[in-house]
Amino acid sequence: MSAFGRNKTTMLRGATYVLRRLAVLVALGLAVAVPAAAAQTDPARLAVTATSDHCAGGLPVVDYTVTNQTSTPASVQTWWLADASVYDFAATHDLDPAPDRAAGSFSLPFGFYSTVTVYATAAWPDGKVTTNASWAIPVADCDAPTSPPTTVAEPPSTTPTTIDDGGGGNGNGNGHGNGNGHGNGNTTTTIDLR
Repeated sequence: MSAFGRNKTTMLRGATYVLRRLAVLVALGLAVAVPAAAAQTDPARLAVTATSDHCAGGLPVVDYTVTNQTSTPASVQTWWLADASVYDFAATHDLDPAPDRAAGSFSLPFGFYSTVTVYATAAWPDGKVTTNASWAIPVADCDAPTSPPTTVAEPPSTTPTTIDDGGGGNGNGNGHGNGNGHGNGNTTTTIDLR
């Protein structure tokens, strides 16, 4: 087989691969946009809240809560979509009737994402499948410098400090910085640092 024949085959495989990936992405985009938009207009059967305000191992952590708002128990699958391009499964939660809730968290695979949306999807006994979302929330910035820990300086001692002049000096002075009293010069000063 000539070099041209091998290249042609590789190029065809590459094109097929790209078209398949494109089809999957389009299908995913429709699967995400249509159910999430439709579920938001229904009376919400699920409520989803999410925050990302800390990091673990240099990666953003997303904390979320899913709440059942119906009188029917539900098995809920949670998944996420970062920057409208990367997605993954988070967890499955079995919720009892309202107001049962479940909390979970996950780390994003990379630290460069700017937003993440947490989705909750459930199939209900009436045949409806609903998806609700937290909408896009900002992701914790794990590259930002952290503030130094706040330290509280403790006093060196809680015992009063006594300063004694050793018994010297006559204590007689003229009021111009050369003694101020008429005592014997033995003074003791106690400073309490408590």
